[in-house]
Amino acid sequence: MGQQLIDRLIPLLDKVNWPATEEATEQGRRSFLVGLEKVDAYSGDPNQLTAALKTFLTGGSQPYAYAGTAYTLVAAAQEADGSYAPGGLEAAWEWLSQAQELEPDAVEINMIEPLIYVHNGRLEDARLVLDYLHDLRPSDYYLYRLEVAYWQAMGDMEQTVEWFGKTAEAATTVPQRLTARRHLADFYFEQKMWAEAKDAYQQAIHFDNSNPLLWHKLSIVHWQLEDVDEAEKCNQQTLRLKDFPAARQLEEKIKEKKSEGGLFGRLFG
Repeated sequence: MGQQLIDRLIPLLDKVNWPATEEATEQGRRSFLVGLEKVDAYSGDPNQLTAALKTFLTGGSQPYAYAGTAYTLVAAAQEADGSYAPGGLEAAWEWLSQAQELEPDAVEINMIEPLIYVHNGRLEDARLVLDYLHDLRPSDYYLYRLEVAYWQAMGDMEQTVEWFGKTAEAATTVPQRLTARRHLADFYFEQKMWAEAKDAYQQAIHFDNSNPLLWHKLSIVHWQLEDVDEAEKCNQQTLRLKDFPAARQLEEKIKEKKSEGGLFGRLFG
């Protein structure tokens, strides 16, 4: 969705009743962390992001609500090709700046800064802030995820996989464990490392077996591995959960492949 989604979200923010409290409260922090998990579960449905924004607001703390808005805008800014709409990152920066003005020392808020740096190509700045935050909090799930994003941007596969492992180990909630495994699976998928992607998607499905996108991607992986029967099983499960064009297209490919096999069997059986 990228810039189109950003263009839809920004006018909505002008209509929000923001919290009156300017302090970074513990309640605000707890709601902020729950909201982050909702943003991380985003799979293309804008309603997921609006639900996350509502969660950030329930904390009743301006800095955490503003920071959550920044995090949401970063997620919304991602285009279909994996790039990030500059307008979305700029808007995210503006909201983050407001949060930091009110609360300059919260690690949870400041971690969004290197995230924006990574996605707009300012990798040296991202590295500086990451190192600073690691000194403040040596072991942190979200900082480890930022390391994944940083090393992906650097093109270092070995470091990327290593930080994926650290992220999974640091995950303390089911949504965090799911996010860590789903992102690792997507990474292997993008790299066309099909065997590794299969294992990672199967682990992700263990935590979220009603997610049609996970089943669809696992079906594609089986297809790439030329395991047509497993691809068909996963495709059928995908369509049971949600009927969408990409899954139907794969269904047709599977049917064609199986009919070819049946024809060869009749000819040479």
